[in-house]
Amino acid sequence: MKKIYFIFALSLLIISCKNDGKSTDKANETDTKELPKTGTQQQSNIKTTRTVGDLKETFSGMFLYLESEKAAVLQTGSGGIYGVVIDDQMLALNEQCKQYKTKDEDMVPVVIRGTKKPNPVPNAWKEVIEIEEILSVQKPSGQDGTIIIKNNQ
Repeated sequence: MKKIYFIFALSLLIISCKNDGKSTDKANETDTKELPKTGTQQQSNIKTTRTVGDLKETFSGMFLYLESEKAAVLQTGSGGIYGVVIDDQMLALNEQCKQYKTKDEDMVPVVIRGTKKPNPVPNAWKEVIEIEEILSVQKPSGQDGTIIIKNNQ
């Protein structure tokens, strides 16, 4: 009877040690995917890397901040449109974008890292991005950076 208890305890010890190795491997995994390319962007081979448990994502798209409206928007290459949280990082991004703008309504291609959150403001974009890091700001090519905003009056 003692032998059976000893074998049972030994097998439990071996099984529990195997599970610890699997959990540390999963913590070190990374998920890498290529961002979709669009005809309006000249970016190539931009990849987003997200570590398991990391909430920051890499976003690539066209950025616009209208000071008169106090509104910032990022339109990604996959067609997603997000509001951008207006804070010091967003203002720093806008300062970098000003050198490429000829009009206030020009959109500038950017690559940023940030956190996607639900928008607390009703009747606005469903999700907003809080910018954590500015990776690059690029010169718009041709007419790609211009949008037209119409008032519904």
